[in-house]
Amino acid sequence: MVQSFNIEAIKCLKHVFLNRSLIVPHLEVKDIRNINFQSLYDRGFKGVLFDKDNTLTEPYKNEIYNQYKESLSKCLEIFGNDNVVIISNSAGSSDDAPNFEKANQIEKSLGIKVLKHNTKKPDGIESVKNHFKTDPKNLIMVGDRYLTDILFGNLYGMFTIYTHPITSIGDNFFVKLIRNKERQIVLCLKNYFKIDAPKNLLVGSEFENINDQKNK
Repeated sequence: MVQSFNIEAIKCLKHVFLNRSLIVPHLEVKDIRNINFQSLYDRGFKGVLFDKDNTLTEPYKNEIYNQYKESLSKCLEIFGNDNVVIISNSAGSSDDAPNFEKANQIEKSLGIKVLKHNTKKPDGIESVKNHFKTDPKNLIMVGDRYLTDILFGNLYGMFTIYTHPITSIGDNFFVKLIRNKERQIVLCLKNYFKIDAPKNLLVGSEFENINDQKNK
């Protein structure tokens, strides 16, 4: 399944123009192995949302990237299976509607709930609220895209974690092009304009022990 054009991301650019911090993640790591899920749980977070492609799996594959299986299992053990979900711009999105066959396949193959939101990030918050039954500020969003995953999480007060993509092999050409531009913009915001991510009440500015140093 190749993702179609994301009009929702274009619509939400107005928020970025007004508040550039919305595309800056609270934490940036190489991959999910660098996330200390126990520390996040201990701080009061209730659930974790993962992007799928290039965050948990290689692009458009239906199996967890082998090197990440242990870390994902640890996350599921800490937060509980019902509190860890995938929210993707392919499976479960408008590209997968109306029958959500891809989402159902992935749930069976990966054993993780896929939210069926019939739209695309940074839209789709209603499916999140309906599933978790908690304020989004109590949730963590993990993904490899600034203008979809990170913007989505920050718009609704989540703690956002950017992970570097697994591979460019098999990825959508336009996604690769846009991803590179996104990174240039975010690095400029952080390094030149000194813009930080929006404040998160459960973490504040103290990120120690969230980044699992031994996997760097």
